Amino acid sequence: MKLNFLSKILMLINLVLLTLQLFLMDAFWDFYHYPFLNLMVPVIALINVIFFVFWIIKFKWPFLLFIFSVLIGFKEWGKLYKFPNNAIPISSGIKVMSFNVRLFNSFEWIDSKSVPQSIESCVNKESPDLVCLQEYSKEFSPKFKNYPHQYIASSKKNGQNGLCILSKYPLLNRGGLDFEDSNNSALYADFFYKKDSIRIYNVHLESLRINLKDTLFTQEHSQKFIERIQSVVEKQELQIDRFDKVEQKNNYPTIICTDLNNNAFCRVYKRLKDNRLDAFILSGNGLGATYKLAYFPFRIDFIFTDQKFKVINFKTHDIKLSDHKPISALLEWK
Repeated sequence: MKLNFLSKILMLINLVLLTLQLFLMDAFWDFYHYPFLNLMVPVIALINVIFFVFWIIKFKWPFLLFIFSVLIGFKEWGKLYKFPNNAIPISSGIKVMSFNVRLFNSFEWIDSKSVPQSIESCVNKESPDLVCLQEYSKEFSPKFKNYPHQYIASSKKNGQNGLCILSKYPLLNRGGLDFEDSNNSALYADFFYKKDSIRIYNVHLESLRINLKDTLFTQEHSQKFIERIQSVVEKQELQIDRFDKVEQKNNYPTIICTDLNNNAFCRVYKRLKDNRLDAFILSGNGLGATYKLAYFPFRIDFIFTDQKFKVINFKTHDIKLSDHKPISALLEWK
């Protein structure tokens, strides 16, 4: 059917947004010069889906633009959304959980006194072999008695808050990565599984510090906002540099649990994933969103593994005990 003038304008906007999305999703080549736009890929994708529904309802041919873009960037769309996997998972393997616990609600963001105990109950119910906790508070943490091996370290010298690795396996060769001029950090430890040594990392990158007061509606505010995003992403890049220096000396296969504070369409994601597997892409479901940024769902928490692992199952847990949702993966050691 022919398009009227208004429909042609909408089609042009739709085409520009679809093309922009493909570039930002790295469908053609690296396009990381504008970190704010990379961060906004889920929002742009939602607008394009709305356009697709609109053209379908109107029974207009531009709905084919969306289908064509999906075919071009099918692999990259998998970073954003996964259809349900109906395979029956096996029960054996290494189960890993990652969870930003937001200091166990120490500032009472959630109207409940039992958040630490509820988090412990959640972990015990899922019973992962290893748990990586970000924004861990020594003062407010439960004991996690089911985990005899615990590695806890502050992100600042003599501080109370930082990271934690809980394990049912003895943790060996433990170490930390301090990030310069930051309240964030990383931990690592090795453990034995089936007579092999494996390393687990708990990595917490610099926060974007976006809040509802941020706005793009004036030139002054939008420029400051975009510059702040740029500076944070540059700091995240330096933190990945620090991680790489440690990882280059590691000869063991790795599991990385991380609050990336960024999405799957940024350079730090690509660098940290490198030749590793993103557990969500292989066995996730839906959007896999772990955090709401200005009420919009984003996937900023990840589990990466060495390619020697097989990802049997991945789950984003729909519980409200923090501003993040916990994630877990069942891994089979090949």
